Amino acid sequence: MSTWQLGAAAALFGVGTAELLAAAWQTGSPVDAVGKFVVDTGPMPVVERTVKYLRSADKPAIRALAVGTAAGAGALLGRAERSLPRDLAVTAAGAAGAARALRRPGVPDARSGNQAARALAATAAGGLATLLALSAPPRRAPALALAGGTALAAAFRARRQQLSRHDAERGADGLRAARPLPPPRDGAESWSGVSPLMTPVEDFYVTDVAMRPPLVDPATWQLDITGACAAPLQLSYTQLLARDLVEFDAVLSCVHNRLGWHRLGNQRWTGLPLRDLLDEVAPHDTARFLVTRATDGWECTLPLDLVRELDAYIVVGMAGRPLSAAHGFPARVFMPGIYGQFTGAKWLTGLRLTEHPNQDYWLPRGWPREPVPVRPTARIDTPSVGRLPDSPDVCAGVAWAPPHGVEAVEVRIDGGPWQAAELAGELAPAAWRRWRLPLALPPGRHTVQARCAGRDGQPQSPVPREPFPTGASGYHTVTVTVR
Repeated sequence: MSTWQLGAAAALFGVGTAELLAAAWQTGSPVDAVGKFVVDTGPMPVVERTVKYLRSADKPAIRALAVGTAAGAGALLGRAERSLPRDLAVTAAGAAGAARALRRPGVPDARSGNQAARALAATAAGGLATLLALSAPPRRAPALALAGGTALAAAFRARRQQLSRHDAERGADGLRAARPLPPPRDGAESWSGVSPLMTPVEDFYVTDVAMRPPLVDPATWQLDITGACAAPLQLSYTQLLARDLVEFDAVLSCVHNRLGWHRLGNQRWTGLPLRDLLDEVAPHDTARFLVTRATDGWECTLPLDLVRELDAYIVVGMAGRPLSAAHGFPARVFMPGIYGQFTGAKWLTGLRLTEHPNQDYWLPRGWPREPVPVRPTARIDTPSVGRLPDSPDVCAGVAWAPPHGVEAVEVRIDGGPWQAAELAGELAPAAWRRWRLPLALPPGRHTVQARCAGRDGQPQSPVPREPFPTGASGYHTVTVTVR
């Protein structure tokens, strides 16, 4: 067994040790800290391709990259001639780098007090474990690699269990809304092949720049509304839930959602109109912007006029239950009609009224300063791409054009004339609408396209565009072969 294999195994053993201790102490993950650094500093073309090709597997891939990089560094260290001072220096440098990454904004539960001390202790222990493992005989490399991999798996499993327990405790009770809506129905309950009217919470897309959602304790959480206002306000979670919460139906779409993708969902949300809180704190005449801040330090600026115009909300629940950690517990900002990247913060902890816009997370990444409105879009759910043994008898899907609503959906076959589709009932202008059109395709290869028009007169753009920087556009196109 060669020394480079021992070095790689020793590094894996050290990373596993650090991760297992961090999970046991419920503090920040060193691997996630390195992953967050990659997310924050990676070149935009690389980030965009990662999202395009890996989709929801992007964060697991980044974690694997972090672990693989550590193993590669260990392999190089293993090939070098043994030197205790040099080993100590390299190990200390690696531990210091991970510790610094742990204290970066966006790494949950590792930036203050005892949590920071525990995170540093776990990282230091991982460095020490690496150093000790490097002195082992090369034949011990497989055992060290197995031990490190087992520790990593156990740590990640413990994290998932912590998240599950957190969500189970939060979701035990329903939310009481002062203005509840009737059960959601649109008349298309018997339609086959089309998406559910309400996207199941477990299937609702999750995307953010945090490697792992912070687990916020509702007993200590507080929402601070400060800045250019006459009456700053502080609300505990209990006080927020005691307010006049309302229910509303709306689609939430990621700016990275491509044609035909499911990086969006339709749900019934529970929240407090931001207009109510703004009236209560009495913004100064000079206040023009609202800066939303998350518990991990992420910030986003919203124009105050737009917040009032589009009826933004502080959301505390979806599908009648409190938000899960992944979806932003205890609260998030949601402005229907704006892409999720701009609509505000998950894990909300502060609202700050300002005269000037903030230097937000996305600005250095090349995204626009102003929030980007969601493009009117139709998606084909059936027929799906591929070969069909028989001609499909219906084309169906969903369309959205928040906040004004969908006016019409049209379908065309093989570049022919556009045909008006049947629309299901509308839950709300900000929600999606289901649609369908009878089909009779002869054997052969066929192209099906769909488009929609918003009630404000804005049609779906036919020009194909990538998501960066203002959202994807074009017509969703499905090619099928009928046999």
